[in-house]
Amino acid sequence: MSIPRLLALLPLLFVLPAVADTLWLDNGDRLTGRIELMEGNKLIFHTEVAGQVAVDVKRIRTLESDGPLLIKTSDDTKRARRIQASEQQGQILLVNGETPPLPMAISNLRQIMEPQPVIEDWVWDGRASLALELDNTASKKRDLDIDVTTEARHGDWRHVLSSEFERDYRNDVKSRHWWEMDYALSWFFADQWFWQNRVSYQRDHIGDVERQIQIGSGPGYEWWNNALGRFETSARFEHLRMDGRDGSDSRTNGLGLNWDYRRYLFGKRFQLVHNAETIVPYSDNVNYMVDAELGLRYLLNSWASLSLSTEWDYVSSSDEKSLNETRYKLGLGVNW
Repeated sequence: MSIPRLLALLPLLFVLPAVADTLWLDNGDRLTGRIELMEGNKLIFHTEVAGQVAVDVKRIRTLESDGPLLIKTSDDTKRARRIQASEQQGQILLVNGETPPLPMAISNLRQIMEPQPVIEDWVWDGRASLALELDNTASKKRDLDIDVTTEARHGDWRHVLSSEFERDYRNDVKSRHWWEMDYALSWFFADQWFWQNRVSYQRDHIGDVERQIQIGSGPGYEWWNNALGRFETSARFEHLRMDGRDGSDSRTNGLGLNWDYRRYLFGKRFQLVHNAETIVPYSDNVNYMVDAELGLRYLLNSWASLSLSTEWDYVSSSDEKSLNETRYKLGLGVNW
């Protein structure tokens, strides 16, 4: 082939369609995009034009994917290199390379998800929320609760930076005013094991403890992390410094136990969030401290959500400074 003809064909290389997954529906429609997750009779499909779309699995005639997927049935889990479309309605063909394509009925599928990728470059996401505290009292109230969390992952390293600000008024009297900054650096030295270093600074303008600084280091284990969410636990050796408003101060060491649970439900329409931190200090005055959160987020779209959560702060103390406080919040969040 002559050089001029090669030059004439060169522009065609840049207009070829990108590799995409494809769905064929029972009404004859076809969708192209990327399969994110299938669970609960819903397949989450991301298209370039319409964004994230939830498709009823019963309406899918067949589908294909050029990328690897984890396929889970009621009794087995298979890793497919790709999925071929089948001429039989309600059926797909699993391609693994070692055997002929394996036919499988779509009705037998329980889950489809992307395998966790090996992260080489920076992956960044985050969430910001504005919440109001729910209160059944007749007092006049004004609340402001801002929570921002961002996470970056690069190779074996994960950075998490979070901040929270609260200011509440009851009958025009300030009842709560504090803010907190938290940074955690995790190094994954194995597939699921990591070592975490964390520093936290809290400033309270009203409470008995005016300032609190917490520094910790210790191992953790990531039980699972996939398209459905994440669950991990960790234990850290903690150094805790608390400065009282009356001029007293406290320096102590202890053990911190943490867990972080996130789970998508009903085809990524809802997200269940539960995280907690328990600190057992080596102190004669304080037995243990618990800071826990349980919440449910309703995902309006790919970037906005409504949330209903409860927060529990508990301090078991040998003196009269024990604390048992529960708050309920309704918030609007933005994800990226």
